[in-house]
Amino acid sequence: EAALKEMPEIERKYQLECEEYGNVLFGLSDEFSAAGKLEAEQIQKLADLSTLQPQLDSGKYVVVEGAARVTKAEDVSKLVESFEAGKDKAVDAVLATKLPALEKKK
Repeated sequence: EAALKEMPEIERKYQLECEEYGNVLFGLSDEFSAAGKLEAEQIQKLADLSTLQPQLDSGKYVVVEGAARVTKAEDVSKLVESFEAGKDKAVDAVLATKLPALEKKK
């Protein structure tokens, strides 16, 4: 019974952990970082040229945030910007972390 009471908090923390893992993965991995940056730039270019909305409307691009479909180009642009900012913040936090075990080996 006590464990069931803790489940919402555990699920919330797990979701946060998954989001941060994605941020770090796309920020630190050369392979994923380059691909992610290219995709983000492409989405921003489409938005700047006002060609993103027709592609969202036609179903060529489908964007999902949480469990909901994002249908407005402006919202997609904001999500991409937010992801990029969060990714950079997470990477900075990871790189700033000093682990005692690694420091001793220097």
